[in-house]
Amino acid sequence: MTRLRKPVPDLMKGIAVLAMVQVHIMELFARPEILTGTPGKISLFLGGPFAAPVFMALMGYMLGSSSKSGWGKTRRGLKLIILGLLLNIGLNFHLLIKIYNGTFNFNPLEYIFGADILFLAGLRIVFIAMLEKLFRKRFYPVVVLSVIIPLISPYLPDLPSQLKYFQAFFHGNATWSYFPVFPWLAYPLFGYGWKKFETEVPSAWNWVNQKMILVLILAGILIFGACIPAFKIITQLPSYYHHHIFLFIWITGFLGLWSWLVEKMETLAGKSLVMIYIKWLGRNVTVVYVIQWLVIGNIATAIYQTQAGWALCLWFVVILTVSSILTYFYARIITGRAGR
Repeated sequence: MTRLRKPVPDLMKGIAVLAMVQVHIMELFARPEILTGTPGKISLFLGGPFAAPVFMALMGYMLGSSSKSGWGKTRRGLKLIILGLLLNIGLNFHLLIKIYNGTFNFNPLEYIFGADILFLAGLRIVFIAMLEKLFRKRFYPVVVLSVIIPLISPYLPDLPSQLKYFQAFFHGNATWSYFPVFPWLAYPLFGYGWKKFETEVPSAWNWVNQKMILVLILAGILIFGACIPAFKIITQLPSYYHHHIFLFIWITGFLGLWSWLVEKMETLAGKSLVMIYIKWLGRNVTVVYVIQWLVIGNIATAIYQTQAGWALCLWFVVILTVSSILTYFYARIITGRAGR
């Protein structure tokens, strides 16, 4: 990741929102033959490194410059965990009704306690708040830890079966464990460590900045040289959700090159209406995330994996439009500034 000027994180998050919405629609609405075919693979890939890793790394990056106290950060993390639980209930509300009335014979706890990204966001804030005291806000132990986490993830022991819902938030291969702490905590730690590196060792950062072309070339060689195995992991969702050190290294290289490319996009076209809209999505990412899941999740119960062709494109436009409108009015009611 390069040093990010103020609009760039918003643009990165906004693009991640677009990638996220389309992949959620593909996963839940598309017919199986489309999901497993070339369109599905491309969609899953776009919803991979462009979405969750970007969100997580940028969250860590922003935490690295936060002046909040440890308790202030912890309190925010706990709020996100509670929001994650409420969102699980909300996005699966239609499905839970169907389970309750006997239409579907599913285990509701697997949906209520699904380890999705808001839980990860909350847990990573709590962990980083604790690590700040332990490491005294130094960058190098945090960066080392970000590498250790995906390295040891495959070797962590399972907890007793009675704790399977608890374990799903931390590691394991449960089908409802989408973004467990191991390995996903590595990305906010990487972003946090990068920000601290910028501020704590300015001479070293200046040297890296001077060698940026070389850094980007090396990142490009990594990304394109290992793109085929990375593509295979990302497009197999269980492997993506529970990936190991190889994909972590590949994605960190991607993040470095992607942040540079997005900065160039901001320089060249940052004032265009499209870019302004995408940055607005990025500034309101949490609200957009919640709303689009509430809409997609409840519709999916009725049309799960039945849509094809242009219907998927239409759904993307409709859901993005509805989510944007509702986000606008939510922000206007809550902040009085329409999310600006």
